[in-house]
Amino acid sequence: MTKIFVSVDAEGMPWVPGKQMLMPGDQLFNELREIMTSTTNILIKLLFDNGASEAIVADSHGSMLNIIPFKLDERATLLRGYPRPLSMIVGAEKTDGAIFLGYHTSPQLGGVLAHTYAGRIIQRVVLPTCNETTEYLLNAYALGEMGVPVIMVAGDSLLEEHVKKYTPWAEFVGLKHPVSFFADLTPPPKEIEKKLEEAVKNSMEKLSNNQAKPLVPPEPWIEVEFKRPFHADVAELFPCVERKDGTSVKLVCKKYIENLKLLEGIIAAAYSYEKT
Repeated sequence: MTKIFVSVDAEGMPWVPGKQMLMPGDQLFNELREIMTSTTNILIKLLFDNGASEAIVADSHGSMLNIIPFKLDERATLLRGYPRPLSMIVGAEKTDGAIFLGYHTSPQLGGVLAHTYAGRIIQRVVLPTCNETTEYLLNAYALGEMGVPVIMVAGDSLLEEHVKKYTPWAEFVGLKHPVSFFADLTPPPKEIEKKLEEAVKNSMEKLSNNQAKPLVPPEPWIEVEFKRPFHADVAELFPCVERKDGTSVKLVCKKYIENLKLLEGIIAAAYSYEKT
């Protein structure tokens, strides 16, 4: 019995280069939904073809209401909606391995639609191990604290070096290549499917052979540089937060996952001030 968790983001998906696609009400949002659903279905089929007994899919972009439920492979369990604890990886507890699908880079690394965890609020996230932290790495460490290894990542090709540095056992698939922040080059669908097929096969074999490892979190602190000073003002209202300067704070809870949950709470509170 092999239970796989799949976190599905949007910006690293093929054929998704524009902000006109990303949120409900955007002109091409329905196109994004179709792309996310069809790409996830390819992955789910491959997982069951390669020995998975269960697949939990976490819709993990924006409002987290992107994947079309009645078009999703009926064997998959779908987690959708926001807010939720641990955001992109809630539901991963007690699974055997995790896959990140449609993931992207940070602003510091470049890439298509690159951002780090809530792009309108946060400019940079720093960990003891990394000055250009990505959503991939933030989530991989949290999964590691749960004892769940990341076995595969698929998304913006610029993310590959980051993945190989921190989780070298994880298979990587470049779903597209960045041309600019708002432009991408995507291989033909059949080529993407073939790459996913090989990566799923290899990642499931590594998982069964105990070659995939949970990523051990570093010393439990997270530094956050916000876009605006009032975002840091909001963060300072929370416990376990130390103010560093006008736009930056340090989260100092005793466990990594506690810091990640704290970050989620700060982001939700900061967004409320964006609308005032």
